[in-house]
Amino acid sequence: MHSMQLEEIYFRFPRPRNHQRELVMDVAQCLEERKHLIAHSPTGTGKTDAALAPAITYALHHNKTVFFLTPKISQHEIAVQVCQDLARKYSLNLRAVDLVGKKYMCSDPLLEGYDSSGFYELCLKKVRNEECRYYGNFHGYDAKGKARARLAREKLYKAKEAMIMSHLELKNLAKEFSLGVKEAPLCAYEASLGLAKKSQVIIADYFHLLHPSISEIILPKIGKELKDCVVIVDEAHNLPERMRRIMSASTSTNTLQRAQEELKKMGNEELQEKVHGMHETLKKLGRHKLAGAREALVTQRDFTEPLKEWLSDPQEFCSELRAQGLDYMEASGKGSSALISIASFLEKWGAEQKNSARILRRTSTEHAYTLTLKALDASQVTQPIFNDVHSVILMSGTLLPTDMYRQILGLQSERTLQKEYESPFPAHHRLNLVVPNVTTKYTQRNAEEFERIAGMIARTVNHVPGNSAVFFPSFQMLENIAPFLKDKVPRELLKQTEGMNPSQVAELLQRFRSAGNAFGAVLLGAASGSLAEGLDFPGNQLLCAVIVGIPLEEMDLEVKSLIEYYEERFAQGWHYGYLYPAITKAIQASGRVIRTETDEGIAVFMDARYTWENYKKCFPKTFPRITTEEPEKYVKVFWEKGTPQTPNPSTLP
Repeated sequence: MHSMQLEEIYFRFPRPRNHQRELVMDVAQCLEERKHLIAHSPTGTGKTDAALAPAITYALHHNKTVFFLTPKISQHEIAVQVCQDLARKYSLNLRAVDLVGKKYMCSDPLLEGYDSSGFYELCLKKVRNEECRYYGNFHGYDAKGKARARLAREKLYKAKEAMIMSHLELKNLAKEFSLGVKEAPLCAYEASLGLAKKSQVIIADYFHLLHPSISEIILPKIGKELKDCVVIVDEAHNLPERMRRIMSASTSTNTLQRAQEELKKMGNEELQEKVHGMHETLKKLGRHKLAGAREALVTQRDFTEPLKEWLSDPQEFCSELRAQGLDYMEASGKGSSALISIASFLEKWGAEQKNSARILRRTSTEHAYTLTLKALDASQVTQPIFNDVHSVILMSGTLLPTDMYRQILGLQSERTLQKEYESPFPAHHRLNLVVPNVTTKYTQRNAEEFERIAGMIARTVNHVPGNSAVFFPSFQMLENIAPFLKDKVPRELLKQTEGMNPSQVAELLQRFRSAGNAFGAVLLGAASGSLAEGLDFPGNQLLCAVIVGIPLEEMDLEVKSLIEYYEERFAQGWHYGYLYPAITKAIQASGRVIRTETDEGIAVFMDARYTWENYKKCFPKTFPRITTEEPEKYVKVFWEKGTPQTPNPSTLP
């Protein structure tokens, strides 16, 4: 078999950078040998180019399709750019489609403002009733309409034979589409699926390929078979949790109460009585199982047995709930329906699901309960798909230990190359400190310790010539320590609070970024919050990140169940279910500091436990750390003369 040589690989820059070349060639080799790659590749390696370049080269020569999967729509843009640049540079007949959820592609003004579940139900209903003009213009409802739709599709495909455009460009194209002199706006989502059929690259969300009920519909629709697909998963450290979430479901007394109110407004007394029965059953179960406790494990039958009278045909009951929920949304103009939410819950709760935990929780209000089905095994979804595809490339800047990800996602060991790549950034641009003389350990949480932590934070950030961010293990810990910082830090303190909406977060970030050009500010956030992952703070926007404590999950029944399951499967329960995900969050948060080759900064890990042997497997090999109880000395020296330099302990004052 001919092996791909570096000079044969389509690459949009003159040549791969030194640290990039190894990843490019490893991807190429895995594709040639039909293997998988788990790549821990630090920020700045140029992972998107390094994976897409050999994958596209291979796909064009071997008639394969590349799926580039990301957890966020915002990450599609760079993949689209890579495809456009390659096509232009090499005059490739390359077709790529940027596939996002139907809700984001819809041009129907009447469906704006509905939440996801409500939107999909209404969209299906409009199509079923032949009321959606966009769908009708693309597929046609009758013989005449089908003939016109065929002409429209031919015109679209002909005009866009080598099309590579973002989903927003495609949405605008579909919205303004015309046939002759007559405007004929198309369903942009159906258009993107039609174009996917003719594309060698599909840029999509995880769920398009990995959500069982979605991929079963999409793959036949776009004419792709798993054996001919190369799958690249970006930010792959998110994948296990995302897959578990897809398979999970929950409902509550609050949701059931709202569903009854919806039915009352619609005058459906018979269905209202049944939902009232579900509400009473959940309350009774709560009183029985949670005497004095906050949560308890339950069985599937604990909830369904008392309801068997009208759950004898669960499918019919759920269809009835959905139909009534749709009618309610249309009549009220509301963007969501509790009835549809309950139907989705019942469908998952009633299905046989191995390796899951069914948890009943008391909420803050008396006699208010939540019932949750929590999936524990991501590989139930990923393993059958990954076993069938040509190759999977899993990549992230925090994918350690790689063997944990191989095991919990179900990749075959003999088919999988696991590799850790070096950071391309100059080592002297970053200083990593571990401060062992404070801890957020549960047993040592008190006002005295909170003040000590605040003092240590101040001793660090007060010597940074610009912006710093402090990430706490939880919002609760942030609130405990923040009051002690006010007198100790003579700069603006900007605080993220739990439940902030996106516009509030954007405003907070704008203020913080602006402060980087002035005297600097200190941003307080949670290591599990939105500020700790996926954001870039280039240049002077962030010079120091302090990670306070270890962002461990609360030891509730869900975490305990996950630990027990991983212990049973891999004899690694404590590590896989508890410790390693927390360290990954901490490293993710510290990664906000260095985002480009010219960035300089400091990451400070404040907790004695960062020195423990147990935790070292999650840190990259090329991640030198200095342990000190006097961080300010190192911070001062690092920024001296405006040139970062790793301080030598023996020369410190």
